[in-house]
Amino acid sequence: MIENLRPSSINPITRPVAFFIMIFLVFSTASAVAQFSTGERIVYSYFLDDPTSSIHISWISATEDTELYLRRRGSSQWNSRPVTRRSVIPGSDYIIFEVHLTRLRQDTAYDFIIGQSTEVKRFRTLPERLTRPVNFVNGGDLYGNSAMMTATTKAAASANPYFVVVGGDWAYADGDPTKISRWFRLFEIWQEHMITNEGFMVPFVPVIGNHEVVGYYYQTADKAPLYFTFFDKPEQRAYFTLDIGNYLSFILLDSNHTNRVEGAQAQWLEEQLASRQDIPHVFPVYHVPAWPSFRPLESYHSTRVRTEWVPLFERYGITLAFENHDHTFKRTKPIRNNEVNEDGVIYIGDGSWGVGTRRADDAHNRWYIEKVTDDHHYWNITLMPGVRVVEAFNERNIQIDRFEQIVGETDLGDLPFFSKTPTGLELTQNYPNPFNPTTMISFYIPESSSRSNVRLDLFNVKGQRIQTLLNRPMNSGPHFYVFDNRNYQLPSGHYMYRLQFGREIQTKQMQLVK
Repeated sequence: MIENLRPSSINPITRPVAFFIMIFLVFSTASAVAQFSTGERIVYSYFLDDPTSSIHISWISATEDTELYLRRRGSSQWNSRPVTRRSVIPGSDYIIFEVHLTRLRQDTAYDFIIGQSTEVKRFRTLPERLTRPVNFVNGGDLYGNSAMMTATTKAAASANPYFVVVGGDWAYADGDPTKISRWFRLFEIWQEHMITNEGFMVPFVPVIGNHEVVGYYYQTADKAPLYFTFFDKPEQRAYFTLDIGNYLSFILLDSNHTNRVEGAQAQWLEEQLASRQDIPHVFPVYHVPAWPSFRPLESYHSTRVRTEWVPLFERYGITLAFENHDHTFKRTKPIRNNEVNEDGVIYIGDGSWGVGTRRADDAHNRWYIEKVTDDHHYWNITLMPGVRVVEAFNERNIQIDRFEQIVGETDLGDLPFFSKTPTGLELTQNYPNPFNPTTMISFYIPESSSRSNVRLDLFNVKGQRIQTLLNRPMNSGPHFYVFDNRNYQLPSGHYMYRLQFGREIQTKQMQLVK
C-alpha cells in the first residue's frame, strides 16, 4: 500500500540505466505512439461482473506500466493495484494492460492514475439497491467512420449513463489483426467523448457481433482474436450474465457468431431466465434481431433466434429486449405468440450508432413494426422501482422515441410515486426527495375527449420559470419524467414544478441538496 502519494511523485526513476532504457523505448515506439491522438495510451473500462463492486480498467500502450493507483473520490490516500493482465495486441506492437479492480464500495466515485502519468481519471460503481433513478445507454454497430461515431457518442455522453451496452459490430475489423487501427480509433473516440458531465468514464458492457469474427458466423473463439483480447471473458465464451444489485440483470447472447443459438446456449439461457424471475429488470441483448427492420423476416439467423430464444423470453416474462445489426432505428409492437399482444415483448434496435444507416421502405408491411427510421441513435433507459423509461435520441440529441413500462404485476398504487390509483389528473411528489442529482417526477393523465397538450415547468421559489421540461400532447395514463440536475447545474435549494393539462394545474415542491 502506498499512502498520501502525489501523482507526480509516484515511482520516480533514479538510476541512469533506467533513464537510458526509457530513452530507447521512447525512440523505438515514437512512430507507433504518434497514431494515438489522445496521447501515449488509450484507456477504456468495461464490466463483466458485479458493477457495484468491480470494474476492468484497461489501457493500450507501447510503454511498460505495471501499476495503477487508486483512491476514493475526496481521499488523499493512493493505493497501488498491480496489473492483472498483460497481452500483446494482435496485428500491432502495442500491449494491453489491465487491472481488474474488485472489492470496491458500492455507489462510490473513484480516482485513478496509471504508472508515471499524472492524469487523474474517474469512474463510479453502481448502487446495490434502486433507491433513485439509474440509467444506462444501449446501441450497436458502433464505428463506421470517425464523424458518425463521434456525433452519437457525444450525444449519448450527455445522458450521463452509468455504462453503455454495446450490441456488437464494434469496429468492423472482421476479426482481422491487419485492421487493428479501427479498434484503436474506436477507443480513442470513446476516451475523448464518452465522459459524463461530472467527468466519469463510461464503461462498456460488451456483446459480440458478426463483424468481430473472421467468417462472421459459426466460428470458434480463436476467430475473434481482437474482441477477446480487448474483453477478457472467462474461457473466451461470448455469452454471459451481468447482475447488478438486486434490481437488474443483463443476459448477453451470441447470435451464431462463436456459439450456436440452439443447444448449449439455449439451455443456458433458459437456466438464467428461470433463476432471475425475482429480478424486476431483466434484459436480453444480442446482435442479430429476431424481428429485423431491414433484412427479410425469414433471414436464417433471425429465424433461429425467433425459434430458439423468443419463446423463452415470453415464458419467463421478458418485456424488453435489445437487438442490432440492421442499421436502422426500430421499435416493435409488443409481441407474444407471433402476434401483437399488450403483454408481449417490445424489441428495440436496430444498431445504427456510428455506421451508414438504411431506409426500411417496406416497414409499413411488417405487422410487428411500431416505428422505424434511418436515424443514427442511442437508447437511454432509466430504471426505478416498478417502472422503466425508455427514450431514443438521434446524433443531434433530438428525442425520436419514448415509452414507459410498468414492471411486472405492479399496480400504480404500489409504486413509490403514487399514493393511490389515480382517477383524475395527478401530479405526485418527486422521488426521491430531497435528491441529488436525479429524481423522478410522475404524473397521471386522465381519459380525455382529445389528446390534450401536457406542460411541465420548473420554477424557483420566487415563481420565476427556470425551464420547460415537457410541452407536448400525451396519451392518458401514468407518465414519468427524470429530472437530472447535471444538465442544469442548479444550486441547492427548493424548487417548484407545475403540471398543466388543459385548464387544470397542479404544483409541488422539491428540494435539491448537494
